[in-house]
Amino acid sequence: MPRCLEGCYAGESIRLARDFGYLCETEFPARQCAEYCTRQHSDPTEQHSRKNMVLASKQILKELIDLLNQDRSPLGNTRPQTILDPSIQRHLTHFSLITHGFGSPAMVAALTAVQNYLTEMLKYTDKNFPNSQQMPVDTNKTKLEKMDDGRK
Repeated sequence: MPRCLEGCYAGESIRLARDFGYLCETEFPARQCAEYCTRQHSDPTEQHSRKNMVLASKQILKELIDLLNQDRSPLGNTRPQTILDPSIQRHLTHFSLITHGFGSPAMVAALTAVQNYLTEMLKYTDKNFPNSQQMPVDTNKTKLEKMDDGRK
């Protein structure tokens, strides 16, 4: 099985991951992408639901980022003391070894870029759809209840 980072030493992989993280943080067009995508889904009746989906996505991503930030895989000659349960640390260490230390930091960088995108999406939604913060009156009703209302 070919390894794309096989030619890199652990130190080079770590440097590459840091550079990638910096570029994701400073150069990824999170605001522009968020605004573009939000404009593509601009039905005002869906904004509250979409906002809730974005908030839920941010929470799930945060949980994964927090987990990856606790990874204490050996790097080079260092063997940091693990803080995660061995049942998950074993898998993170495997990923780290086959990516020469690049894997988890790169994942954190990419997921953080997605977090920034979602944050920008919320800002744009709040600015352009002020009613998205409120629950529309009839969205608490089920489809069946709405149908019953229509029959009355």
